[in-house]
Amino acid sequence: MLTRGQVPYAATAISLLMLHSASSLAANCAPYPASVNLGNVTLDNTTTRGVSLTVGEPGQHFAFLPQWPLNHTIVFGIDGHCGDSMSEAACRTFRGGAYDESASQTHQDTPTKPYLTEASPYPFFSWGTDKLTLNSNTTLEDYLIGVPRDDWGEQGYHPQAAFGLGRNSTILNALYSAGHIASRSWAMFWGRTGATADAQQPGSFVFGGFDRAKTSGENYTDVLNYSNEDCPTGMLVTVTDLVLDFTNGTKASLFDGLRSSAMAACIVPDYPVLMTLPREPYFNKFQRLTNQFITSRSFGINYYGMVYDDPSEIYTGDLTITLSSGFSVRIPNDQLVIPDLVIDESSGALQANGSTPELVINSIQLGNADDLPQLGRQLLSSAYLMVNQDAGTYTFWKASLDTDEDLVAVDETNKLVDQFCSAADETPTSPKPSSPPKNDDDGLSKGAIAGIVVGCVAGVAIIAAMVFFIVARKKKLRKIAGAGPATSNPQTAYTGPRNELDGYYVSKPQIPQELLGKPVSRSSAALQELP
Repeated sequence: MLTRGQVPYAATAISLLMLHSASSLAANCAPYPASVNLGNVTLDNTTTRGVSLTVGEPGQHFAFLPQWPLNHTIVFGIDGHCGDSMSEAACRTFRGGAYDESASQTHQDTPTKPYLTEASPYPFFSWGTDKLTLNSNTTLEDYLIGVPRDDWGEQGYHPQAAFGLGRNSTILNALYSAGHIASRSWAMFWGRTGATADAQQPGSFVFGGFDRAKTSGENYTDVLNYSNEDCPTGMLVTVTDLVLDFTNGTKASLFDGLRSSAMAACIVPDYPVLMTLPREPYFNKFQRLTNQFITSRSFGINYYGMVYDDPSEIYTGDLTITLSSGFSVRIPNDQLVIPDLVIDESSGALQANGSTPELVINSIQLGNADDLPQLGRQLLSSAYLMVNQDAGTYTFWKASLDTDEDLVAVDETNKLVDQFCSAADETPTSPKPSSPPKNDDDGLSKGAIAGIVVGCVAGVAIIAAMVFFIVARKKKLRKIAGAGPATSNPQTAYTGPRNELDGYYVSKPQIPQELLGKPVSRSSAALQELP
């Protein structure tokens, strides 16, 4: 039998041993990235494209888009402020959903927060909290949401529900502080939105890392640069060439191959067309090289792109965009020239008008001729983008069209972490894709069952360790009976760097892998293979 005073010592030693073991395991792992669907989202009997998230209980579905310089998350209410010309169904499609506060059991008004505002050009909001569900494993309770009380004149450029990815992003901060992600990072593949089934594919959006299956070849990184107020995303780039790749194998540059023709631009991942392009000299040269003169515009989903009047005279080649880093991406014709996609004003259904093909380039001219050009979401039909706000960097790859998923967490220093922790017990787990939200009455989830199994195994291990310790201690006491209490040197708990995010140790993966090394300048970027 143990003498008095030995139980506390044994319990303390076992407690320290448990802390050490848990810490050692956790030091090798990170929260699993939160993968969410990006594609066509069903909103009652209408559909629109965006990141699929639900708000409230029961969940109301929305098609969200990232937005800048927005920091908070916004959804339009039952009054979508679409004007008298749109039906309720069409307005719901245009706004990416309609939030009915009274239908949510978890909605709470926040009248104590009238000070909350957003940067220009955003309007007045009413604020409340509600449940935001990303997938079956990731939910934010009492999450702050704004409902616009007016249309701020953005027309079709940024019309729908949005989560802000500005420099003080509410959604990134909330996910990070709750321990759901290892860093305030995100990654996006827009997918393919061409005319035929072969030219269409769902996209992907990941919080806290990226999907390695969507990347191909070398990667390029650069620092976020907020020096130009017209580029709120911080992804300020220099375009050094725009090349038309004709179907007969010939090529022609809109820049004449001259580096002096380099053009500054801002990457805005939710912008509705591939790019805005100054009419003089670039778009006019495009028209001369393709023997076209285009004046019509789209007022549909891919807002203000150029519309061909004669579908038999469209450009049939591709477009290659090259940045000053040397990174280039080729936009295939089936993503460059697509049917004009519009919303039926009575039914709210999306209609693709094949008789009026749209070139997803917005020719900027007259009063907008000197605007900073923008690279929009069709760029991410052929390129894959990751941004890490903690590291202050963004990364490009050529996109892979692989439909599999291979999630990788990225920490605050832009290092890869591919061992993932269970939030309950900090045990490293194998990668497992997140699934869309499901009803709570479906029984225990696989994650819950796995947690119970892991907990049982851990419990057995602790009991075994306790028995072993007690037996060994008893034998030792017998040998030194009468010599006084035995000396001890118990193991100490892990004391390395730690981010206390609900128990996650994410600061030091066991074998850190450099994702990109040190950021490189635009003029001398060295492309590097991912390990």
